Amino acid sequence: MKKLNILIITALCLFTVTSCNDGDRIELGNESSYIEPVLTQTIPQNFVIDIDTDLTEAIGTWTWTKADYGVQSPVLYTLEMSLDENFEDPQILTTTNSTTIEATYDLLNKAALEYKTESSPITLYLRLKSNLGTAGKGPVFYSETKSIAFTCYVAYPKEVYMIGGDFGNWTWSAAGIVSMVPVNGKPGEFWCVRYFNANNGFKWAPVKEWKGDFNSLGTNVGYTISDGNAMVATSGFYSVYIDYPNKKITIEPAQVYGIGDTFGGWESGKYPFKANGTVMELTSTGSGELRIYANSSASSIGGDWWRMEFVILNGKIAYRANGGDQDRVQVKAGEKITLDFNAGTGTI
Repeated sequence: MKKLNILIITALCLFTVTSCNDGDRIELGNESSYIEPVLTQTIPQNFVIDIDTDLTEAIGTWTWTKADYGVQSPVLYTLEMSLDENFEDPQILTTTNSTTIEATYDLLNKAALEYKTESSPITLYLRLKSNLGTAGKGPVFYSETKSIAFTCYVAYPKEVYMIGGDFGNWTWSAAGIVSMVPVNGKPGEFWCVRYFNANNGFKWAPVKEWKGDFNSLGTNVGYTISDGNAMVATSGFYSVYIDYPNKKITIEPAQVYGIGDTFGGWESGKYPFKANGTVMELTSTGSGELRIYANSSASSIGGDWWRMEFVILNGKIAYRANGGDQDRVQVKAGEKITLDFNAGTGTI
């Protein structure tokens, strides 16, 4: 009896293995009987996505006839996109087992942002790829190419804040929280100058709360990350430059300059402020309007120093940001200008 039981169990195991192997094989029908899907696109052209667009709204659809491989097996459909009609580097927009995809503004805008870093016109080329089975095996069909021309929208935060051991002591309601300064005329780019203590962690957020906080946008220059926080290895004055369009944050020794008749001329990068403990100082050499600005190797402002300009007004450091010319302050020769960036104050 025991031998009989062993024989029965062995036979069942062999049957199970054979069944599994047979189930993994898909017997295709006659190749001449395959039916390729036909893609139809009902989406308008030359529309504009902007700040007022309801991204959840549908703007059209992609539909296609069902592919037929002559077997009872699901077909995997992949909508591919590219910037060229030859699809030299195709990207996946979405996949489905259905025969229709709803095109929302959000879906199209996110597709465009795979290629764009600023709001601008784009033409996306699309094609439908179909494979047999949920794993995408078997013969591959490609549909005719469709295209969509529109203007995408890149939304960057309007404000960015820095918090840390040196900046508010990790308390969002504290006075030491840093409001990053917008670079004039450069959407998505922000800067600040502060005195940092070595290995004292910090990070950023688009609001003054623990929501959307980050320590990197993708590329980090001049700082490290430890225990989820950014930090610098040496104490001193640093400039922080946040570049959303290029997904990059650069931290480097601060570059702060005076310019104009007060300091000897209008040549940029020639009259630097020097660190003195936790403040920066520069003595005027002539009389005139006080003009001060910062710079960063990560910026693209070139000679447009006014894009990162600031001045001292009523004892406070006042940043130009995206505004026009600021109120002017007259300075005489031989006066020392002192900047305490962490306190937000300045003296003449």
